[in-house]
Amino acid sequence: MEQSEEKKAWDIPRGPAANKAKQKYKNANYDRGELALPKGMKKAVQEAAKTQGQSFNAYVEQAIKERYKRETGKELEWKKTDA
Repeated sequence: MEQSEEKKAWDIPRGPAANKAKQKYKNANYDRGELALPKGMKKAVQEAAKTQGQSFNAYVEQAIKERYKRETGKELEWKKTDA
């Protein structure tokens, strides 16, 4: 059986209702912040993240957590707040 014919363990919901549900989850659980980088830096970070087996976002998040700990001595943990 070809890989494209294999049945996945779960089906990913698609369509407007699924998109709305995913957006609602993201809005309830994540803050967004724009990151402006000098030309070429994004590609370098993406390549570094890939070599570490991470997404661009995970790589940047880890870097922020490491610097925060270095400068404050405290762990920056994800905690959902009502703010």
